[in-house]
Amino acid sequence: MPKRRRPPFTSRAMPRRTSREWLGRGVLALGALTLGVMSVGGSFARVVEGVDPARAAVLAPGNGVILAASAQQAFTIAPSDAEDSKPARLARMALREDPTAVDALNVLGLQAQLRSETERAREIFQYSLLLTRRELRPQIWAIEEAVNRGDIAAALRSYDIALRTSREAPALLLPNLVAALAEPKVRSGLLSIMASEPIWTNSFLNRVATSGIAPAAGVTFFREGEAIDLPVTDDLRAALVNGLLAEGETEQAWDYYSEFRRGAVRDRSRDAEFALNTGIRAAFDWLPSTESGISAAILQQGQGGILDFSLPPGTGGMLVQQTQMLPPGTYRISGSSQAIDLPERSRPYWALLCQDGRELGRVEVPNSDVAKGSFDGAVSVPGDCRMQTLSLIARASDDIVGVSGQIERASLVPAGAVR
Repeated sequence: MPKRRRPPFTSRAMPRRTSREWLGRGVLALGALTLGVMSVGGSFARVVEGVDPARAAVLAPGNGVILAASAQQAFTIAPSDAEDSKPARLARMALREDPTAVDALNVLGLQAQLRSETERAREIFQYSLLLTRRELRPQIWAIEEAVNRGDIAAALRSYDIALRTSREAPALLLPNLVAALAEPKVRSGLLSIMASEPIWTNSFLNRVATSGIAPAAGVTFFREGEAIDLPVTDDLRAALVNGLLAEGETEQAWDYYSEFRRGAVRDRSRDAEFALNTGIRAAFDWLPSTESGISAAILQQGQGGILDFSLPPGTGGMLVQQTQMLPPGTYRISGSSQAIDLPERSRPYWALLCQDGRELGRVEVPNSDVAKGSFDGAVSVPGDCRMQTLSLIARASDDIVGVSGQIERASLVPAGAVR
């Protein structure tokens, strides 16, 4: 048999098992039986490998891939940079059996890094990358090495390869990539890659919108992505608006919101007829309550919608709300309801609250058989209240049927404005 080539970083060769050793007794039948047992043992070892690599290595001591998995497990349990450590010994044994055992290369490469042997680590990981691009650890090394050189383009190429080929990569790499969006060169290089529509595009865009990491940089990235038709949906934009608000970036949040919600202006509420049909709502949209015990939902009806709510006896609370950034002045809250038939003490009301908790006014909602279910009232916004919340509040009822009803329309506009 031709002698297998060893990579340059393995140690002195150890004696290998040969067919003569397996058939040492010289009896054909016994030799066949021995080979059969080893074949079964090897198959069983491959099954065991995923659960217990160390046990699998005992069952198949000549299998380089299994030995490499055992080396990796040993290194994970007890990381060591010593060249005579158990992980190192197992890794070298694995490479003598199979020079392409990348798990063994990973162990030796990481140990070299721990010893600050940069050139040796580079040699090992580059060899690993030549064997396969699907191994995550060498790609992470390539990313780190490129970043240390200041080569953003090379780092992003390695990100792309890792995200295309490894199931583990998104959870590990995407947060770092989102955090790096504040750097213009990263955004530019990333958009060049995303123009080719890699399979991880949607996962990344969702992470940008919902992770809460660098939302301001996310807005810039989404805007710049319009040049390549980046598939950014209004749902993603709405999630990013909420991220900006969570960071206290209220002005930027409103500016971005007004870019994709047509007709949004500061001096009035939005979506008076509950017509918006979307998967993710921004805080500047109507947000139904998600509190336990409260059922509140916006249901679509033709070109519009309706707010439907119900609560069990003894339960009250916010049913729906919408964040406002109203200039100082007097405003009117108006709208209409249906199917509300409650004692006065149990009827819901609209409240405008300042961000600091002050109530700026409230408008009672009468039963729906009064004035065709319409409601109307005035509230005032002082100069020292820059952000407000318009909420529909349900009062608790001791009636056996609880509280229920529907709001067909609701709006807040400046006093005297056409509604």
